[in-house]
Amino acid sequence: MAADALWPLLAQAAPGRLVVLLGGEPLLRRDLPRLLAMIRAAGGVPGLVTTGRALVYPKWRERLRRAGVEYLRVQLFGVGEAHDRATATAGAYAQTIAGLQAWQREGAGACDVDVALSTRGADLDQLLPALRQLAADLEPAEAAIVVAVDPGDPAAGAAIRRGAAALADWNADESRPLLVWEVAADGLAELSLRIAPPRPVFIGPAPPATCLGASAALARAGAPADARPRANSFNYVRSGLSVAATDRAATCDAYAKGAGIDPLRQLWLIEGDRLLQHVTDTGDFDDREIAAVKDRSSHLFFDRAAPGTLDDISEGMRRILPDPLCGSCIQRAGCGRRFRLVEEAPFARQEAWIGHYVAGLCGEVLDVGCGEQPYGEVLAPLLRSGVVRYTGLDPDQRSLERARAALPGGRFQLGGIEDFTAPRGRYDHLLCLRSLNHVFDLDEAFARMAWLLKPGGALLMVETTPFAMVRRPEQVAAADRAPRAGHQHFRNVASDEVLPFVRRHRMRVVTHEPSSFASTNQWILVLERV
Repeated sequence: MAADALWPLLAQAAPGRLVVLLGGEPLLRRDLPRLLAMIRAAGGVPGLVTTGRALVYPKWRERLRRAGVEYLRVQLFGVGEAHDRATATAGAYAQTIAGLQAWQREGAGACDVDVALSTRGADLDQLLPALRQLAADLEPAEAAIVVAVDPGDPAAGAAIRRGAAALADWNADESRPLLVWEVAADGLAELSLRIAPPRPVFIGPAPPATCLGASAALARAGAPADARPRANSFNYVRSGLSVAATDRAATCDAYAKGAGIDPLRQLWLIEGDRLLQHVTDTGDFDDREIAAVKDRSSHLFFDRAAPGTLDDISEGMRRILPDPLCGSCIQRAGCGRRFRLVEEAPFARQEAWIGHYVAGLCGEVLDVGCGEQPYGEVLAPLLRSGVVRYTGLDPDQRSLERARAALPGGRFQLGGIEDFTAPRGRYDHLLCLRSLNHVFDLDEAFARMAWLLKPGGALLMVETTPFAMVRRPEQVAAADRAPRAGHQHFRNVASDEVLPFVRRHRMRVVTHEPSSFASTNQWILVLERV
């Protein structure tokens, strides 16, 4: 492609858009510096797909650094002599590895690097030893290994499933390079997930029709193919039935009075000298999910606000925990069990920590899902003093208006993180406060947030897992009448389900407080862009 023919294609390159040159070997083009400069001039971010041999030459590494190349895919056709045979060049593999290590050793850390191992013509059953050898050879280069499966191989489906099973724990070892799959074979949709920076534009004769993947677990957490709105909570509603709250398990007859109702779907709340029965008819959660909320984590909260006024979770909600008396009851398996109210504000410690963190922000800040503004009073003086330059992003117009009123010194944009564009490394801090369950595509959201953070920049992520509210009928009726927000809740993700995306998108965990029985249903992650 002539350099002048590139301009129409660059019309697709919005600010921050990755533009990848591929097809043949781009490093053989004499006009490559001009092409890279044109991409920069159009507001794009240049990337290359290359065999990588030229990286062994210092002059080429310097040219690419000056051109601002921020993404490299180094293509291998095997490991060691297998790559040399495929390229008909003795020593090609060793040169590529040496060049790649020199590229990163000389300070190209702002450039994301994938080392793509092609399976074309290879024995997929020998994949594991080849990957181990490649990982050892790459040390200490910071690069992701991409297994690029040949879509024309009729045996690829079964072989790649065997390989995925054998390598399921690979990414748990942080000493290894990140491993992802590039799959274009039919019937392997469960392995399909992107890892490349957000929405690249490919310039070349054969743009890849594949996508990168990791595991079915990541697909369930992040894939939008079957995304649909779902509930994040359900209600246990006072039934009107009560029994005496005896101080001995042997004399408690709650199990008898509650007979005929599934024990999972009822509970008895201690109120004075009585036990008040509460039941749920939720169809949004199955028995396994109800058991996780009620029995395993006891993320049950008493609504003590007037009907329709639960705006302050710190004062309006109180935790409900199992009564230890039930532990010695021989009828406990068939009973809804007794619960007691805990008077302390359940989220006080976490909210104080989050408020302290927000108070320490400085520089460029992007708030993903900014509408509720629970920390507006903390942010406002930072904006007025100029310590923080704040951008708020929200897909709901009314929520955005409330945020704008709370923080008149900020900049605001209507939309979701999946559609937000800005130059790479623009922000010192990102906030994603109870917004992650609302994004449509979790993998795309992580890709963009990582892309937007400066190296060393931090992302504070706060989210909640499913919970149940213990309420009176009039409180339930008022909650059902309340207006819904303009954006949807697509998942109920736990922090452990998020961790695979963290490493996948070149971030590391600084702080991790998971939700648990001992804490609330709210979890906290602080991540740093590597």
